Order: sequence, then C-alpha cells, then structure tokens
Amino acid sequence: MGKGRRVVARCGTRALVVATVAAGGLAAVAAPAYAAVPTVSSVVVAGTTNKVVTSGTTVLITGTGFSGMTDNAAAGGCSIAPIAWPTANSGCSQVRFVGVSANATTGYTLATRYNVISDTQMYATVPTITPVDGTTAGSPAAGTGSIRVQVVNTTATGTSSGVSVSSQSEIFYRAPLTASLGGTDVNANPLGGGTLPVQITAGVAPMTTSALFTAEKITAYLSSTVGGSPTVAPANVTWKDADEVNVALPPQSATGDYVSVMLVHDGVAGTADSDDLKFPSVITGIQSCADAAATSTWIGAPTTTFPTCTGTANAPTSGAAAFKITGKGLTSSAGTWSFDGTGGTVTETCLVASDTTVYCHISVTTPPPSGVAPVTFTPTAVGSSAAAALVPTAGGIVLYSTLV
Repeated sequence: MGKGRRVVARCGTRALVVATVAAGGLAAVAAPAYAAVPTVSSVVVAGTTNKVVTSGTTVLITGTGFSGMTDNAAAGGCSIAPIAWPTANSGCSQVRFVGVSANATTGYTLATRYNVISDTQMYATVPTITPVDGTTAGSPAAGTGSIRVQVVNTTATGTSSGVSVSSQSEIFYRAPLTASLGGTDVNANPLGGGTLPVQITAGVAPMTTSALFTAEKITAYLSSTVGGSPTVAPANVTWKDADEVNVALPPQSATGDYVSVMLVHDGVAGTADSDDLKFPSVITGIQSCADAAATSTWIGAPTTTFPTCTGTANAPTSGAAAFKITGKGLTSSAGTWSFDGTGGTVTETCLVASDTTVYCHISVTTPPPSGVAPVTFTPTAVGSSAAAALVPTAGGIVLYSTLV
C-alpha cells in the first residue's frame, strides 16, 4: 500500500477543506473554517449617547465582523447558523431589531436600511415595530420598550459567521402616542388648574400597573396660538388606568380657541388632540383710569407708556370714563365689548393690549337703570374653531353713579 497524498481545496477565500487521500479513497475531511461571529458592543442614536429610539431613528452600531455585509435579506432567507457558502441561505446579511419572545426565525424586524462604514461600525435606520403590546413576539418589552440589535453576516466570501449575541446591544423603542379626549369639547378652568383625563389610543402596551406607567416615561404639553404667537406649557402626567392618564393642567394655561394636548413618550412626540380642549375667556378685574381723555388718546395711538388705572370701576351717569380690564383670553375680544347692561346706552372704544389686558374708553348716553352693568364681550372664532365662552365673574362689573 503506497503513501497517501494531501489535497488542499479552497472554498471561497476563507473556508479551507483539507483531506488526506489514501489508497482506496478519502481518509479524512477537516471541518470548514468559519469566520468569526459578529459582535455588537454598543448601539446609540447617531451623534449622541442616547439609547431611546423610534421609527426612522438612525443608530450607530459598534462591534466587529461587519465587513462584507451588502444586503438586508428577507427574514426567512438568511441562516443564522454557520453554513458553508454557497449553500442556500448563505451569502446574505441582516440587521435585526429583536423584541420579546424572539427565536431564530421570528420575533424581530429588519432595519429599514443600513450602511457599513468599517468592520467595526455601521449606521442603521430603526424600522416601525408593531405591535407594541409587550406580549406578541417581536414587540418591545412592556414598560421599558427594551429591544436588542443583532447582526447576521453570511458573506459570499466564505462561510456563515452566524448572528451576534450581546447584552450591550439593548436600546429602548418608543412609539409615538396618540392622545384623545374622546371627541367631545372640554371646557377647562379659564385660569388653568385641574385634572384632564386623556386616553391613549395608540403607541403603547396597556399600562396595567402604575409601575408600567412610570417605566414608559410619559409627559405632556399644551400648545395654542394666542394673538398670533404660539404658546407651549409643560404638564405633569399621572397614571389613571391601562389606557388612560391624568394630565394636570398648569396654572395660567393658554386661553381662547382650541388647545392641543400632546403626550410625549420618553422624548418622542406623539399625535396631539387638537380640537377638543378649550379654555374659556374670563374677566378677573376692572379698574378706573385716572384720565379718561388721555386714555382715549392712548387707545387711538398707543405707546409703551400705559395709562394709570387704579381703584374701583366707577362711571358717571353721563359723559366719559376709561378702564383697564384684566383677565384671560382677551385677544379674541376686539370690537365686541358691552358696558350697557340692561336698558343702558353706552358707546365703547377698546384696545386689546395683550391676551390678559384691554383698555376701554366709554361715552355714557343713558346709564343702566339699575346703576350696575356687567362688562362682557363675545369671543370671536379663529379658523374653523368655535369661540370659547366668556365666564362672568364678580370682578367684571361697572358702577354708574352721579357722584363720579
């Protein structure tokens, strides 16, 4: 029997098969030399150290073994077990965002796209992950939103390198929350304050406990446009039940037309309810101005030096008077003021200085017989929004007297 001879065969450029041929056939075959399994040592939002993401966020993935990744194969078409190329399901690569109850073939969503920078770094776009109920395979974990990133690299230059496994690949997926007040108008306290129940109709797993709510890190903002200027106010949020939260309306909340209520999910802005919440206008006080004629002149040509107005709101039974009116939601009041009361004839000229301050000059022809008149205005609508109501208060009256 003669000596055998060694045969070296190259598979691709990295897998080496070594066999010894002896008389009568192949004596032994060595196992293929698989490439190193990719590792993931860090996943952060690109350009930051933040690990909170949502659909469309670009993340920077750091690790090893990314060279040769060229595609983002369909989930069923890429083996995560080492497999010799060109066997079926080799020669492909994936970036997976893995949720709860995941296994080798289910429970993950592929990156929308990725771009390999080097063997140790790549950028990937976070996909839309649904559902977010915390129980269905592939969902982010309830409360924390935890998901992990895995890299599959089965390149056509060798054999499968398998799938990365790393505790450092955790990120926290937050879907935008949809806020709803139930489709009905809600009139809040015109001066702010109080608690507003807000339904969450999309974007989060049921928060069956206050602990799950705390983990979701939900905050809120109120926003509106007053006098052409946008206003935004933060609001505290507390747990109410599995699908509803309580929003504490801050003092001095925006008034007038509809106010948007937006829930923010750990920094991810949601879809606001923009056509249900209103803060009615309110007059909180009226003061007499010292010089009616000067106030009338100022109303016609206002300057930064405001009229001096103090004391009780008194008016003569005939002649002129001027007043400073304070409240909330006064921007929508231009041209609609009334000092007549019942049976009186009073002509007024008013200037809206701000959403909280109005100056008015009146000429009294006939005072109301009772000698007392509530000061009112009819708020005007903006766009398609109905006007908020005016809330009468004890501070919104003028006394007519012959002693003035």
